[in-house]
Amino acid sequence: MTVATEAADARVIVPDLDFSRTVPKDLVHREALSELFLTDSRKVTDGHFVAAAQIPPSHAYYTDHTDRSPIDPLLLLECCRQAETHAVHTHFGAPRDTVFILQSWSMRLPGAATVRIGPGPAELVMDVTTRDSRWRDGTLLATTYVMRLSVAGQYLGEVSLRAAYMPGGTYAAMRTRRRGSTPPTSDAFRYLRAGTPVPPGRVGRTREENVVLLDAVTGPDSVSARLRPAGEHPSLFDHPLDHFPGMVLMEAGRQLGLLHAAEHTRDTGRPWALTELAASFQTYAELDSPLLLTARRSSRHEPDADAELRLSIAFEQDEQLVAEADIALTRTQRPTPEDAA
Repeated sequence: MTVATEAADARVIVPDLDFSRTVPKDLVHREALSELFLTDSRKVTDGHFVAAAQIPPSHAYYTDHTDRSPIDPLLLLECCRQAETHAVHTHFGAPRDTVFILQSWSMRLPGAATVRIGPGPAELVMDVTTRDSRWRDGTLLATTYVMRLSVAGQYLGEVSLRAAYMPGGTYAAMRTRRRGSTPPTSDAFRYLRAGTPVPPGRVGRTREENVVLLDAVTGPDSVSARLRPAGEHPSLFDHPLDHFPGMVLMEAGRQLGLLHAAEHTRDTGRPWALTELAASFQTYAELDSPLLLTARRSSRHEPDADAELRLSIAFEQDEQLVAEADIALTRTQRPTPEDAA
């Protein structure tokens, strides 16, 4: 199958996908309409649906990048998360209080470097199949989503997401039992500044409020930093949460990767962009205990010739591995003045 054919398939299957309005926000576990991107989802067969989202041309968090990439990869991942959460309620019958438990996810975006979109909002299509599903008495307990992404008819890549599901009351009891106390929510960590934020430009941001790393330390082949529990952030914590969600951990991982690149590679005038990630989550990342991230190269590189940087990132809390991720950063192809000369 060619890239062009793969991109077009989902719109052939569901030609009348709706991009004119968002889905109900409670079905994607969001409070602010500004954080809601999913516009439609249509069941094709059991275990197969097609979802749509609108990519905004401007957003205080998702378009605040120094590299001016046309689409933030983590915005694509958030759209996939919204499609998954909406589907478990709408297509698979989960009650509204069902809690989504992320176990692992991965993303590869081979088409991101060449995608072309106009100046306005872009239309994202997600062609989704499920596999390895576990059911009990008609209730979905866990499944894996495989999502093929296209924007403006152009194939971007694929996301795989493994999630489990639990009733809200069962989840709350489990969290309290495991901790030995009721976990605080992100509302208790609003405007906390206990540490020195990394300069925004070192992590690909222009606004300090979008920096999530504190007290960075650079080693001979590594970079480490603490994660800031920014409970006031309208995108990272759209509503009160009792732990750092996967999206916050991935933003921290991306920022640490960009900081590693800034500290350990040559400045060629071409910024780095996230093109791949694969992460697994072992336990909950608590808000009330320091969380340390450490990034190291996962393969040998010559710093002066890096076009791609692969890193392994460990997320540790109370001497326990909370999550781990492998990411790939690629130099963008935006021309430099030297290229034009």
